[in-house]
Amino acid sequence: MLVSGMVGTENAVITETSTQASITATSSRNISLIKVAEAESIDDSNSATKTKKLDRNAEIESKVRLYFKDTPIMAEIVKCESRFRQFNADGTALRGVANSQDIGIAQVNEYYHAKRAKKLGMDIYSVEGNLAYAKLLYTEEGTAPWISSAPCWKKSEVAKAMSNNSNKILADNIK
Repeated sequence: MLVSGMVGTENAVITETSTQASITATSSRNISLIKVAEAESIDDSNSATKTKKLDRNAEIESKVRLYFKDTPIMAEIVKCESRFRQFNADGTALRGVANSQDIGIAQVNEYYHAKRAKKLGMDIYSVEGNLAYAKLLYTEEGTAPWISSAPCWKKSEVAKAMSNNSNKILADNIK
């Protein structure tokens, strides 16, 4: 942080030597003001960082919902699996809590799926690749790969609507 100028000569003693000038603060008030200004600067920085993360998460959520517009249950699954996060704060790929081999936004398991995803040109360590592979899994297996998070996503309005629609279709087919 740059501090320019002096408030007054009563706040500092200036001693000159042949090679340097040293300024000794005699007022603890000035030091306190500098510390307060530095703390405010740090708070502003943290606030800006939090806002930026929230904006980025909102962007990712919109992207996910658009990507899965034809299969909205997948957006609900992603919400439950990762809260729409692909990366940790340090930039590394988000890993699962229960299973550290679950990677990224859709928590694709790298042990079972990384080789196949790579062969298909999908990078499960990126948002786009993780979503693309999740869409492929959903096409092939439905929601089964994410059954462990079902207690969360089955509470969503999307899942309830799907369940009601499935029951209606089943009832119509029985008649």
